[in-house]
Order: sequence, then structure tokens, then C-alpha cells
Amino acid sequence: MADEPLVKAQCPIKSCLFTTDISLIHKSDVIVLHFDTLKDFPLNRQSHQRYVFYHFESPINTAFDIMDNPRFRYDYFNWTMTYRRDSDIFLRDYYGSLVAKTSIHNDTRAERYNYNLKYINDSLYKDQTVITDDMPGIELSQRQFDLTALIKGKTKMITWFVGHCSTPIRREEYVHQLSQYVSIDVYGDCTRKCPSQCDEMLRSHYKFYLAFENSWCPDYVTEKFIRPYLYEAIPILLGGADYSKFAPPNSYINARDFDSPKQLAEYLLLLDQSDSLYASYFSWKKDYYVSVPDMFGWCELCRMSHDNNLPSKVYPDIKKWWMSDAGECEPDSTKYF
Repeated sequence: MADEPLVKAQCPIKSCLFTTDISLIHKSDVIVLHFDTLKDFPLNRQSHQRYVFYHFESPINTAFDIMDNPRFRYDYFNWTMTYRRDSDIFLRDYYGSLVAKTSIHNDTRAERYNYNLKYINDSLYKDQTVITDDMPGIELSQRQFDLTALIKGKTKMITWFVGHCSTPIRREEYVHQLSQYVSIDVYGDCTRKCPSQCDEMLRSHYKFYLAFENSWCPDYVTEKFIRPYLYEAIPILLGGADYSKFAPPNSYINARDFDSPKQLAEYLLLLDQSDSLYASYFSWKKDYYVSVPDMFGWCELCRMSHDNNLPSKVYPDIKKWWMSDAGECEPDSTKYF
């Protein structure tokens, strides 16, 4: 593809050509390698080229046969581009992000994007789920968000859309225990299909959404996290990340803040009985917007590829960095419940 995505995202540097044409490999400055699909690769690497370890899955779901291949494991990758915050390029992409509106004025990220202020509306009652052509990369409202009407329309407690029926960290056991105290409707490959469009059903009927990760790893915060922000439910989070780095306070509920599923259920029932307490979890809309996709990582990749002052770098052992160095996952979550 050409540089159109960078132009739409208003990246500070847009002169990067992205292509999947393997015949151009030796003419490329940066090679982004999706790690789990890496079976073989042309040799005769050019000395100026930077190879990028690109990965969106958790270490638990990494293809070890590839990672253990000495050719790719040792002294092969120059940069990392993953969901981990300590990557050379921190990538959210289709996972999405919450971005502070105040960053329009004083944040490096916003300065690089050169955001236009005309879309800002400080009203609490604004939805932000539509990407517009004139404001690329920005989620902008096309309808009023009536919080009072929203709460009155939500007659059900919790839903969970899930594809993996069982996980090594046994999140499904937590859901089972929680369901003993509060109603949970589960949809997906493991149970039943949504009777209507899933996300709109979430917006219209459910107060809470279970955003439980299938792996508990540092910074592993997937699209499950952003869905309830987009579709106006309160996220109940369970994973290995420090969620304060991804979302403002009082915009989510972290299951790990409670001693047991029973204690969490008691708090959810309290919110269910108080419209004012429940509504307080939407105050983030005054100060944040939802960005899906989040193109910041791709903007960074383009900027870095043009920076001739960056020092040379190579990862001596990519497996060590990915599996151990600040990336080690918790193998069993049952100790938390």
C-alpha cells in the first residue's frame, strides 16, 4: 500500500511506502516481520536494513518452533513492534486506545499528529464511535449520547463475548464463580450466538462487559478492553496489565481489586441499584475519546525509519526479551480467586 494510511492519520512524516511485494525486499529500508507467520525468508540481507519483530499475540500463544530457530532467535531483529510498552514501537492498532482530549494541547503524541481542534466537544453526552474522513483517525460523534436514556434502557447486568472456551489461566472459572451471584449472559463459539448484532446488543441492554484476557501478561490489553468503551458499557477487566496506563480512573472495574468473585458481584449489584454511581463511570467521556484504529505505532515506525541519528541496535536473543525480559506471563490466575 502507499502512504495513504499515514496521510489519513496525519502522521508527522508521511513519506513511507508500505508494500507486501517480496520482490522489493532488497530495496526496502525496514522489514516488518509478522513473527508467527515467519517460516522462511530471503537471505542476502542488506547491511542498512532494519528487521522488525512484529507480534500481537501474547508469549503464551507464540509459535515456539519459529522462536527456537537459531536463525531468527539470535542477532536477527533490530526493533520490536508489539503491544508491550517497552517495545521500540508501542503498537495498539486495531486494539484501540483512549486518548486524552487535553493532549491536543500539550502531549507529544498529539503534536506529532497535528490534530485539528474543531472536533472537540466538552459535553459529557457525546458518543465517539465514528471515524470521519475530514478528521482521519479521530472518533467523532454523529449522535447525541443521552446517559439517562441509556441507563433506563439497560435491563440486563453482564455479558461476555468469548471465542476461547478454555484457557490456561482459567478465566472461565472466574466467570463461573461470578455467575453464582449475578446474572451473566455468555455468547460466542462456546455457547450461543447473539440474538441480534452483538455490539449493539451490548450498547442497548447490558450494563457491564467482561473484558477478560486469555493470557495474563504485562501490557497485554486487547480489543476486549476497548469494546465496552465503544459500546457504552462499564468494562470489568481481568488480566496481567496495569490498566491505569491504558484508561482513566473510574472508567473501568478491575476484578483483581476484589478479594473474590462474590465481593465483585456485591459491588456490581450496588452500582445496578444506583443510577448516579453507575453514571459516574461514564465521566471519562468529558476528557477522552476512543481511537480505533490507533495508528500512532505506524506513525512512529515511519518517523524512526527516517531518523538517521538513531543508534544501531540488535536483539541478541529475541526469545529472552519476549519470554522473560519484562514480558513474563502469569501461568495460573486461580490464585486470585
